[in-house]
Amino acid sequence: MAEKKMKRAIGSLQPDVEEILHWNDLPADAFEPASESEKENFIQDRKSVSYWKDAWRRLRRNKVAMVAMVIVILLALFAFVGPMLVPYSYDQQIRGANNLHPWHYTWEDKQRISAYMEEQNGLANLTPDEAVEQARAEAEAEGREFTRIDEAKVRAAAVAGAQGGGDTVTEEEAAEALGIKTKPFGYSDDELQRMANGESVFPHVFGTDTHGRDILARTMMGARVSMIVGICCALIVLVIGALYGSISGYCGGKVDAVMQRIVEIIYTIPEVLIILLLGTVLRPVLSNFQNSGDGPLQSLVTVLGPNLISIFIAFGMLYWVTMSRIIRGQILQLKQQEYVTAARALGAKGGRIIKRHLLPNCIGQIVTTTFLQIPSAIFTESFLSFLGMGVTAPMTSLGSMCSDALGGLSTYPYRLFIPAIILSVMILCLNLFGDGLRDALDPRLKK
Repeated sequence: MAEKKMKRAIGSLQPDVEEILHWNDLPADAFEPASESEKENFIQDRKSVSYWKDAWRRLRRNKVAMVAMVIVILLALFAFVGPMLVPYSYDQQIRGANNLHPWHYTWEDKQRISAYMEEQNGLANLTPDEAVEQARAEAEAEGREFTRIDEAKVRAAAVAGAQGGGDTVTEEEAAEALGIKTKPFGYSDDELQRMANGESVFPHVFGTDTHGRDILARTMMGARVSMIVGICCALIVLVIGALYGSISGYCGGKVDAVMQRIVEIIYTIPEVLIILLLGTVLRPVLSNFQNSGDGPLQSLVTVLGPNLISIFIAFGMLYWVTMSRIIRGQILQLKQQEYVTAARALGAKGGRIIKRHLLPNCIGQIVTTTFLQIPSAIFTESFLSFLGMGVTAPMTSLGSMCSDALGGLSTYPYRLFIPAIILSVMILCLNLFGDGLRDALDPRLKK
């Protein structure tokens, strides 16, 4: 029995014995330390990449997010740099430039159309014989022959005008009769005259509104207001939500339970109703404050208006709850880590641990949530401005421009489509870029 066990043990050791015997065939320097050149050839060093560089590498792979980022940058240039290039201000009323389309007529075509309209509208009030006599007198004054064919045309035009009940010929009808097509961009009568004299005039690329204000300049200013409101509201949400959520998650226990019940109560409050109530309550208070002096605060209140201030207050009161819950969830996970325990053992206070250890490790969620809050704030501001509870005139925003364009939707549809398209593209691209940023900053999605 003992011999069988011994043979079985020797059999199990047979591979090791063979390997040991194989070592005898190795060269003498097999176990000497490797040289530096041998180490470099054997181990390929990988370049150290930081968290942000790695996130940027993953973000660049997301083609949709990169295209959205480029469009957002172009919209930012359109909103903040564009007004410097356009010679018109958003509230400037240009003489003779009311209701211009994004396309219009050259100065020469305008002169021909005006002459045709005067001729046709003048013939509409004359009898056929009076129209023929007037046309013959004009031909003799100009030194040209008045033929029977000309007489027939004038008589037919006078008869047609009499049968039409004296209706005047419009500019579009005159252009169609003369075969004149519109040219790109609109110009006022004064600008057309200046162009005829050889002066350089900046076109109204998007046309003008009823008051003669350039729609391009107003769209730029509206996009700027919407972006500023979105960024400011997102920063307000970031500060309050991160502070509240980190305290709730770090303290835990009864403190966390009470703070989360407050969050649940805030979730039940209708935000739009609070903004409307705040705007109504703040309007007389802010009016008295504006009339109390001419300081910088009074000027700021005048520019913002009670409705916009109420939007900022509502975001500070209500819209931070989602951010606080996200931060709280991250803090609850991170506070169990070893480095937090080590910081406590070294005597670090709770505020220092939150500021130096917990919040920096939540930076991915903080950046993503803050960025995704910007399109939400822009949409809220545009919606309230559309209802008349946003920016105060003469200041404009994309929502208020859409609201003003509703009255002439059938006649001037471009006044609604232009700001609506820019607003839609802005919100869409911000959301797409925010989604790509979330995927790039989330280490669980690392590829």
